[in-house]
Amino acid sequence: AADLAAMGPTLQTMARHKYDEYGSFRPGERFLESLARWLSQLEVSTERATAIDFVLKHLVFISDAELEHAIELVYRDVVRPLVREHVSKRLSISPFLIRQLTNAPAFKEAQRQLLILGLSDGARIDRLRRASPELSHEQFGLVATPASLEMKKMNKKLCAALPVAAGEPAPQFDHLILVDDFAGSGFTMIRQDKGTWAGKLIDVRTNLDRLKKDCLVAADARATIVLYVASEAAERWIVEHMKKADLPWSLRVIQRLPQSSLVTDQAMEALCRKYYDPVLTDKHKGAAPIGYRDSRLPVVLTHNTPNNSICLLWADTSERVDSTLRRHALFPRYERHAASRP
Repeated sequence: AADLAAMGPTLQTMARHKYDEYGSFRPGERFLESLARWLSQLEVSTERATAIDFVLKHLVFISDAELEHAIELVYRDVVRPLVREHVSKRLSISPFLIRQLTNAPAFKEAQRQLLILGLSDGARIDRLRRASPELSHEQFGLVATPASLEMKKMNKKLCAALPVAAGEPAPQFDHLILVDDFAGSGFTMIRQDKGTWAGKLIDVRTNLDRLKKDCLVAADARATIVLYVASEAAERWIVEHMKKADLPWSLRVIQRLPQSSLVTDQAMEALCRKYYDPVLTDKHKGAAPIGYRDSRLPVVLTHNTPNNSICLLWADTSERVDSTLRRHALFPRYERHAASRP
């Protein structure tokens, strides 16, 4: 208790600086209140010391300001260089002649033919749109599988923005930028399920093939996936499985979480396994004491905690009537799939 009291100023500073902004705390609860409840369920002082040490030294909390900064980097560090690279090859101009490339009419044309789509609501397309001042608002879509009617409207505005002479082919979107906020394992992005390919990227490919067939995007349209935050393992998984699935797309990660950040401390792992509530095991994620697919991440995002992180961070059953253990999580997760919301 004396040691914990000595850490009080540090914990208060961390709470004010970051942790109090977590979006899934209950009304009237913030970080310090949640921390007190979290520690109270641990049985002995050594367990509490392990937990506090993890919070002080290993927890990765990605604040709204940090996520906003990652979003602001997308246009400057990913989109614009991709367009320059494309125009450089098209005009046979050195990629190092940046001013010449960006002043060329072909650059503005190629930039307008980008189509930016969100792979989930976490993509924060509204923020990305505002952080990309050189792009038109008519290039952004909230979903990665837009309907034909929506694409027809966007194509009409593309043709108005890039008029061509009579007899020349109308411009088309020829490069998709697929955006998401986080990937912990990469499994929901792309995977093989009973011999067939599944996942968000497979759904996008199916829809893209339809749009190509209907001449709503260019027949040779390519795609780039942009993730604001991703683990090193997820990045590797996605690249490897895109290759196996014959998806010739590229992947760019703004903030990579290295393997060195994973939770490998045996004492912390033992706590996760000891205090995991079995009622959380379901058909979607299975048992996840050290995270979905054993991802071992120490990550909390400002709006929610991914289930790829260790369970002590997110696995809250304190208000579940089917639980006898009633575990309290430090940063309770809002579950995408829940038995109460079939």
